[in-house]
Amino acid sequence: MDTDRIDNKIFIPSDEEMKNQTALIGNYIICFEQISAFLRFIILKICYPDYSKTQNNNIEILLEGLTADPLRKKLEALIYDNFPEEMELRKLNNELSKKFEKLIPIRNSIAHGSILVCYNGFDGELSSDTFLLKHSKATKTGIDRNSMIINLNSLQRLISQTRQIDGAYSQLGVLIDKDINEENKELHLNLLKEKIKKIGTIELEFEKKITK
Repeated sequence: MDTDRIDNKIFIPSDEEMKNQTALIGNYIICFEQISAFLRFIILKICYPDYSKTQNNNIEILLEGLTADPLRKKLEALIYDNFPEEMELRKLNNELSKKFEKLIPIRNSIAHGSILVCYNGFDGELSSDTFLLKHSKATKTGIDRNSMIINLNSLQRLISQTRQIDGAYSQLGVLIDKDINEENKELHLNLLKEKIKKIGTIELEFEKKITK
C-alpha cells in the first residue's frame, strides 16, 4: 500500500487511494441505477410483449420521474396480475423485490449524503480503508450528526450483491417472455431461485457511528 506518514503518526492517503474510493462509490451507484433501468424494460415487456416504437415511448412517458421503489412496486403488481397461474414466478419475484427494497435506502444514503473519502474518524483521522458518510442536520436539541465510518469491504460486498440482484432481474426478464416453453421455464425458475439465494443479507455495515 502506498502511504505517506508525518512523524510516523499521521497517515496521508495517496491520490491513487482517494481515487480508488471515489471510483468504488461511483461504481455502486451505477450498478444500482442499472437495476432501475432494467425494471423499466421488464415493465415494457409485460405490457407490450412485441412492443412498437410508439408503445416503448408511451411506457417511457408513463414511467418518467419514477424512482426505484415505485418501479419495484409497479413490477410486483404487474407480475401478480399478468401471471396468475405462475405461483413460483410470483413468489420468487416477491423475494427478489424484498432484496432490492433493502438496497434502496442504502443507495439513497450514499447518493444524498456528504462523503469524505479516506476518513476513519470524526476528528480528521485518515485511512485508505474507510470513508465518512454524513447526514448532519440541525434539530431543536442541537446538531444531529448522523454520521458513520464505512469500511470499503462493506461497500465492495454491496457492489457484489447489487450485481447479483441485477443478474436475478435479468433472469426474471427471461421468464416473462411469452414464448418461453415449459422446459426452459423450469430451468430458468431454478436458476432464478439460486441467484436469489446467493444474494444474502443486504446491509451497509459501519465501523463507528455518531449522532451528537
